[in-house]
Amino acid sequence: MARADAPKTGGKADGAAQEQAEAPRKYEPKYNWMNKSRQWGVRVPPGKAGLKLGDLNVGVYGEIPGHWTDETRNPRGAVARRGMPPVGYAVRDKAGLWADSAADLYEEAIQRRWAPATDVPWNTIEPLPDDVEHAVCQVCTELIGYANVDIEAITGWQHRMSYGYHEVKQFLATAGFDAARHFECFRKRALVNGGGLGLEGPGRVNRLILESRGGWTEAVVYLLLLRGVFTMTLYKHLERHAHNDAERFIYGHALTDKARHVTYGLEHLKFAIAHVDDQRQIVATLFAFGDGGLARDLADPVLKEALAVIFGGSVRGAVKKGLAGYGDFMRDFLGTLLAMCRYIDVPRDPARLPAALKEFAPVGDVAA
Repeated sequence: MARADAPKTGGKADGAAQEQAEAPRKYEPKYNWMNKSRQWGVRVPPGKAGLKLGDLNVGVYGEIPGHWTDETRNPRGAVARRGMPPVGYAVRDKAGLWADSAADLYEEAIQRRWAPATDVPWNTIEPLPDDVEHAVCQVCTELIGYANVDIEAITGWQHRMSYGYHEVKQFLATAGFDAARHFECFRKRALVNGGGLGLEGPGRVNRLILESRGGWTEAVVYLLLLRGVFTMTLYKHLERHAHNDAERFIYGHALTDKARHVTYGLEHLKFAIAHVDDQRQIVATLFAFGDGGLARDLADPVLKEALAVIFGGSVRGAVKKGLAGYGDFMRDFLGTLLAMCRYIDVPRDPARLPAALKEFAPVGDVAA
């Protein structure tokens, strides 16, 4: 039973209070965010080639410090929001990833993109002798493995890089997509002509790439120079021995893509060596490790024999003509790699290469 002296509830006063509580609050915008800009009034007019990524580096938006202190996803040039939890980027030094050509390489990748499903003239592929088809499928299997490692390595490092260097992150996004496209193309080529996938490669260089813990620069040495130049040269020689327009298209376009990746790798290593003490010696040591891994991979005869069949036109032609073509390929690869090492100021002495590589070193090529 309610007490006689208890206060009464309800009535007009309580009803008005309830209506006031339920009524929506009136929003009063303040627009304080309109004053949050480090530099207002920037205008970047398009040029003859349109409005490119690198064109935006003007004023404070073009300030690219040697070390990026912000650990959030704050875009370069924006006003940081206080209290944002740090992401914990592993690569925050410019020398750890930068290449002056990154923005231009990004533009080139966007403009030269191609679609394997519709751009490759698949209908030009006709039946090949079994020995040649086996060889092509085996090489495609190896190239699928290379592309798979490209995807894993690039994406594995990309999210660890600070947004202060977005040009590199954007270029690497295209490189990862290129690798996915190469994976797609070579898998399709292996299956489209009545063949199939072959034997997985030895993978020692793959492990060097994927287990690079010394930073992105270490991964670049193995992924974009050692393996990158090897793959780029392989595409070039396969294009010369293509059996149809579809193969010519695939090898030629993959070569263009890979050349971009190698260009970034070269420019990054040149920048890192110029700005980091001992980086030159570190890169030289990494190459020595990489040479050993590559030599052990090439000691496995599978890729060599498959290429000899392609270059020689058959198993019978592989013995002389095919092996001679393999030697031309290896000399081209090593000549290109040694020239690039000189370009980044890490000259190599061919006499110190493992025996499996030294036999193909260009005659008269010596370290400076």
